[in-house]
Amino acid sequence: MRRYPAMNCGRLTAIFLGLLVLTGVAQTPQGQRYVVLSSNSESKFPPRLAWDQGSYGSWKPSSEDIQSVEISLYRISEMNIAGWPPQVRIEHPERYFRQYVGVSNRGERRIYINAFCDDPPPSDWRKRLHVVIDGATCYWQALYDPATKTFSNLTINARA
Repeated sequence: MRRYPAMNCGRLTAIFLGLLVLTGVAQTPQGQRYVVLSSNSESKFPPRLAWDQGSYGSWKPSSEDIQSVEISLYRISEMNIAGWPPQVRIEHPERYFRQYVGVSNRGERRIYINAFCDDPPPSDWRKRLHVVIDGATCYWQALYDPATKTFSNLTINARA
């Protein structure tokens, strides 16, 4: 058995504690790559729903709903993207910044996901829906049904 001098053990302990503190900082809400936008945020309805705005309402997803989205997020990379060849995929959806908005239509609740790869994200991304016209797979949108825990309507932006 190898013995370590007390000074080295103290140093190792300090390094370990420092890593614990840094890990805690990385997990704070400010470090999260997602945000739940409230119904009174700057843009009430996502652009793709705005054409039918009169029939959509809003609701606030619970933390359990958001946790369910986050756990299932990997499934986005398995989905076909509407209007695109099957080989076009969203790789590593967890690496995108994501905005979640609770929307309802005819009593059915969904979570609208607006995702983008801008790094760093816009300074107001935690307050306003980030809308970009082009950008292909760098910008994607989908709906999540918290009742069935499934995704649908995966779209990406057009290419410029």
